[in-house]
Amino acid sequence: MDEKKAVGRKPTKSKSAKKTESSAPKKNVQGDVIFALDIGTRTVVGVLARKTPQGCKILDMETVVHEKRSMADGQIEDIKAVSGDIKKVKRALEARSRIQLRDVCVAAAGRALRTMRAAWEYKLPENKIITAEALKATELDAVRRTCYSFSKDNDTAAFYCVGHNVISLSLDGFKVNKPEGHRGEKLVTEIIAAFLPAYVVESLCAAVYGASLEVANITLEPIAAMNAVIPQELRLINIALCDIGAGTSDVAVSRDGSVVAYGMATTAGDEITETIMKELLVDFNTAEMLKTSDDKETVFKDILLRENKITRERIDQIIAPAARELARVIAEEIITANAVPPQAIFLVGGGSKLKNLAPLVAEELKVDPTRVITGRRELLRGIIAPDEMPLDAEHSTPLGIAVSAGEGVSYDFTTITVNGKKLHALDTNRLTVFELMGFAKIKPEEMIAGSGKPLTFTLSGEKITLRGGHAKPSEVTVNGDPASMNTVVTKGDVVTIIPAENGADAAAHLSDYFDLNTIRAFTVVLFGNKQRAGRYILINGREVTADRRIWEGDEIALVQTESISELLSYLGIEEKVLLNGMPPAPEDMLKSGDVITYEDPPAAEPVTVMERVPVTVSSIPVQSASTDPSGPMITVNGIETEFPARGDGKPPIFLDVAAAFSDDPTELLAHAGTITVNGKIARLDEEIHDGDVIIIE
Repeated sequence: MDEKKAVGRKPTKSKSAKKTESSAPKKNVQGDVIFALDIGTRTVVGVLARKTPQGCKILDMETVVHEKRSMADGQIEDIKAVSGDIKKVKRALEARSRIQLRDVCVAAAGRALRTMRAAWEYKLPENKIITAEALKATELDAVRRTCYSFSKDNDTAAFYCVGHNVISLSLDGFKVNKPEGHRGEKLVTEIIAAFLPAYVVESLCAAVYGASLEVANITLEPIAAMNAVIPQELRLINIALCDIGAGTSDVAVSRDGSVVAYGMATTAGDEITETIMKELLVDFNTAEMLKTSDDKETVFKDILLRENKITRERIDQIIAPAARELARVIAEEIITANAVPPQAIFLVGGGSKLKNLAPLVAEELKVDPTRVITGRRELLRGIIAPDEMPLDAEHSTPLGIAVSAGEGVSYDFTTITVNGKKLHALDTNRLTVFELMGFAKIKPEEMIAGSGKPLTFTLSGEKITLRGGHAKPSEVTVNGDPASMNTVVTKGDVVTIIPAENGADAAAHLSDYFDLNTIRAFTVVLFGNKQRAGRYILINGREVTADRRIWEGDEIALVQTESISELLSYLGIEEKVLLNGMPPAPEDMLKSGDVITYEDPPAAEPVTVMERVPVTVSSIPVQSASTDPSGPMITVNGIETEFPARGDGKPPIFLDVAAAFSDDPTELLAHAGTITVNGKIARLDEEIHDGDVIIIE
């Protein structure tokens, strides 16, 4: 049946078909088979391997070229596209091996590699032999402590530790290569750890998850290449290895038995390809074909659809400047990592196959050209593979990932869910909630909170202190159970970290202590002078008739002078008085404009002319308004002043007052929190009369 015609039809199975299907062999579990994946800028290479006593045995290998440029400088840019290429590699290997692949080992590269070298001291149990387990525990603890130390200096961005090497071990002050079986009091473990930004590692993991795989462990690309090309017994020699891929050139340096430095440059094989693109006006794939062709003459089409011929000699001339620049960058990165030219240089990776690159690097480093070697199958040490399997310089990283996983050089990369987001962290067997906080971008100080600030003020002579609100403590749970910051977490755990919350600062308003509907202030004439009377509030000596927030240190008093007796008592006047010319009763209530005089006037005293002082409104000092007697006497922010009458004889309005106290009344009113006339919200056209109290603050 034609395949297109079958689309959309429900398939039927005959008895023979069912029998064939049931008899098809099922896929085996992955078991001890290592699945190593090298996700490069140009290709994805998958390797199936198994650790044997003779070395790392390669079972199968699959390479898929990215259909489009979904990566740049070793970093994934199109996660979905890269996941699709990983699926192709996975399906091909599963089909041939009949193995269900689930766990994968990967290596990371990127544009922003950072390293940290540190030494940590451990006190050993008395009279106990040092075991391999104890050495591994101190190594992992050294990595954990280095990660923590690194995070303290790099808290502006999240980084992941993606690899480490032990540089040296010292027992009681003496360097030893293998402390196992010895006794001692003090062990010092010196390591170098490599870190990449979180987004680089997370994009790598996301691409792997998109292919229905789990990251079993992770290492750094130059570490992987080093493990495939330069075994432990050769690391006494000062060797620099440069893994030149399409997007990055990764450097690792060995000396005195250890890997002591890493480096990474973003100049690599793609720069050569791009040079051809620009010179010959071709697309990337055509340029890549021309770069790798060994033919003396090659026919190609450019982007203008013109057919061209070019010789190998001409291609070499075109790429010569870019090749020289690549050699310079590699030499510079090696010197940065090693300080001096090393004794030997190994160039591996697909980019190392560039013609004449090795002598150019030797020239830049000023070393004997025979000391620079380009990778080939013979350099892949510790690898057991069928002769017919094509292995070359570009396979050093994927094979190195397999070797690293088999030898336990890489380590588990734990996936833990924190606050709903998957995080990836180095599993040191002692990973705690506290260490996860750095990945979740929660600072330790956020887990501790205090009560809100108290508020202290004086009310009618009594000191009052209001306490701030209680702090809300932090919450930590692991898989739904209460936990602490010291709780150890493992792969697959779900962690919730809720930072603490500070208690609210204590706050209060006048309305919390007074019925503001009863506040009423007005002006009477007392012995020829204006005098405030009624029921009003004083805060720090200033009259307030509207609601207001109480601030720290405020002194608040309620003035009650609504009756004649209350006013005289408040002012300490004991002489007999007349109210509007008549003897008052003690309970007589006052009203605006009342006149109070002495029943028996005292002898006249000399009159002192008082000098007027500036009036302050909203902290803006301005001069008092004119003292035209025809104007109303008003109180502005607790200060009395005579306001001039308008030229047309009409009473002034509120806007006139605001304009008198500011060159820009609109700005003044826009930034004022309280704008009232006699305790009520002011209108701009509201008339102002004698005795009015105005608040603008």
